[in-house]
Amino acid sequence: MAKTPPQRRKKQQQTRETNWLVIGGLIVVSLVVFGGLLFLALRPTASQTVQTLAEFCESNPQNCAVIGNEDAPVTMVEVSDFGCSHCTAFHNNTADDLKAEFVDSGTLRWVALPYALSATTVPAAGAALCAGEQDNYFGFANALFAIESLDVRLTAAGFEQAAESIGLDMDAFRSCMDDGRNLDLVNTNRDMARTNRVSGTPTFFLNDVTLTGEQPLSAFAQTINSLVAAQ
Repeated sequence: MAKTPPQRRKKQQQTRETNWLVIGGLIVVSLVVFGGLLFLALRPTASQTVQTLAEFCESNPQNCAVIGNEDAPVTMVEVSDFGCSHCTAFHNNTADDLKAEFVDSGTLRWVALPYALSATTVPAAGAALCAGEQDNYFGFANALFAIESLDVRLTAAGFEQAAESIGLDMDAFRSCMDDGRNLDLVNTNRDMARTNRVSGTPTFFLNDVTLTGEQPLSAFAQTINSLVAAQ
């Protein structure tokens, strides 16, 4: 068999190297183009901007509860879970004073978004929305958080105990609980909260400031006063 001359072999090798360089270059260009297209596809547009929880509650009032002056300079969205110990401490130690000092004075509009960290607390959040249908979400929430034992608080007996203690129409409350019409709302709230990067409770959104965990009244006062002063 005739051997390939050295010059021809060298030329063939150079051709192969050139081909591999071209192929490599095309792969790199393809990856860059693909990455750019993927970035453009995933980048939020004006119509895809994440809706804030305040905006969500404004457009979905059946999912939330509100007290306070509609024109208050500060809006606070509270995300709490009825099985959460820090949420319990907030409602038992701080909530009433916060309402008296800032909601009743017209400075704070308080929006509650019933939330459930797990399936265990979905019924409790649904029960709170049932109380909200009688314009007493906040009274029910405080009464439910006041039940010390979770073994009672997160049961139908606990819901009825809280509802009776604040004078709800029990027939209407039981009817609401029996048909479970608010459970889907709670699940929607959970999804919206997670979209807004809520990973634990309680979480409070005060205009563009976020507070997390159990906070003393002084922390809320400092934040609210700073927000008002900046307007």
